[in-house]
Amino acid sequence: MEILIILFLIILNGVFSMSEIALISARKNRLETAAKKGSKNAQIALDLANSPNKFLSTVQIGITLIGILTGIYS
Repeated sequence: MEILIILFLIILNGVFSMSEIALISARKNRLETAAKKGSKNAQIALDLANSPNKFLSTVQIGITLIGILTGIYS
């Protein structure tokens, strides 16, 4: 059971890390074009890219907590 929890936490950590990298490396021009065409997801990503402080802080807290929980279970 502990192995499944650790595996889940590692996968969750990867999701947080991928979302952080995706936001940082996203091209704003493409997001703006997609948002103008009506893509709600592109508009959300563009809003996050224009003011990333809250999102990136939340992601970093999530990554840190997952690291702590992984350490507790291993």
